[in-house]
Amino acid sequence: MEISTIKSEDMWVYEEFKNLAINCGRTINRFIKTMITLSKKPNELISAASKDKAEAKAIYRMLGNKKLTEEVVSSSHKKQTLKNIKDDEEGIILCIQDTTDVSYTNLKSTVGLGDYCGDKNSRGLKVHTTIAVTPVGIVKGILDQKIWTRDPAECGKLKPRKQRPIEEKESFKWIESMDKSNKGIPENIKAINICDREGDLFEFFSKCNNENKYFLVRAVHNRKLSDNHKMFDKVNNEKSAGEITVEIPRDTRNNVKKREATLEIKYAKVAIPVPADSRKFLGNKETELIIILAKEKNAPEGITPIEWYLVTNVETSSFEEALEKVKWYIQRWKIERFHYVLKNGCEIEELQEDNAVQLKKLILMYSIISVRILGLTYLARENPDLPCDIMFQEDEWKILYRIANETSECPANIPTIKEAVSYLAKLGGFLGRKGDGEPGVKVIWRGLRELNIVLKYYKHINGK
Repeated sequence: MEISTIKSEDMWVYEEFKNLAINCGRTINRFIKTMITLSKKPNELISAASKDKAEAKAIYRMLGNKKLTEEVVSSSHKKQTLKNIKDDEEGIILCIQDTTDVSYTNLKSTVGLGDYCGDKNSRGLKVHTTIAVTPVGIVKGILDQKIWTRDPAECGKLKPRKQRPIEEKESFKWIESMDKSNKGIPENIKAINICDREGDLFEFFSKCNNENKYFLVRAVHNRKLSDNHKMFDKVNNEKSAGEITVEIPRDTRNNVKKREATLEIKYAKVAIPVPADSRKFLGNKETELIIILAKEKNAPEGITPIEWYLVTNVETSSFEEALEKVKWYIQRWKIERFHYVLKNGCEIEELQEDNAVQLKKLILMYSIISVRILGLTYLARENPDLPCDIMFQEDEWKILYRIANETSECPANIPTIKEAVSYLAKLGGFLGRKGDGEPGVKVIWRGLRELNIVLKYYKHINGK
């Protein structure tokens, strides 16, 4: 594809995928064109997003190309993610991982789907993703993604769970994704692998300690310590290290508004013996870690108080260091927002492919689009004074300014990234009232969609 034919607002796609590891220029060109098409209308089916039947047919043909694998696409995106991490010059990057279920129960004839939520009648896929986020919350990209389905025919055929090594369990995904996502991160950047309670695995902690990797996991198991005390009791009995007031993001799933919470912080160093059912796989060497308790004081009526037990192997010997880990864990919420954009913005559960192979490719492609929308949203919040030309081309921000402000005049100076995102949000229906807070990802993707429509018309009438 000739670079001269790429529109300015689409250059990010070209730069990220121009070197796809495929020995076929036509396929690379088609992939770039497809990513551009899908990013313009992320919530539309391929048939609706395409400009005509010929383009839709070309996209479906590309999805069936066996050379275009998930590994080829994810490898190219990861190179860009690693570049973003290096360019940021942060000494720490948070590798946040989680799983979401994608339902395709209505696709009765789609080949390759299976059980995804423990119900033998369900049909869908499981998607486990690791995203890179800076300690202040700027999203840098996807480091790893695995998409799979459980085979109902295999249910009950394996040994009882406790008799199997971690490699034979679905929970191995946490260790596997950690290994893949940490690969390539420069040695001078400390990668912190962050998981929610499902990642509370002794094997995960042990591997990190043995391989000098770092983790921060919300604990669910009140493990017995080497001194026979319980882990949660140990940290609860410690003196308070201090208090901090933090902002808790709104929970759209449970209709809970954003709020502030005062957290009391405690921490302790503990040693955990190897669980009895893991000794034949791991030996008897105990694992040392730090447990941090963040417990909410005076929670509002009707709100379940926060009580986070966080375990880590990152040195923690002061209130400031314990507080640092609590702030890291708060950033775990970004992957929840990533899943929200993927399902509600890109509407991946509305895809209607006839086989799971094509569905997996599309989910990965929409994941890359989703993480870009997420990155734009939080860049504006964390670095509001940056000039918007780091994300928008000149013709984009000029048109955006004029539409949002209903004027034919261009601004005297380049708007900040926060101002540009506020214009997008306005296009997406954000009212900006006193109690509305910061614009979220939903109005941002709506605004991008509206801007792309105007840009297309503008360039058409100007012959660009």
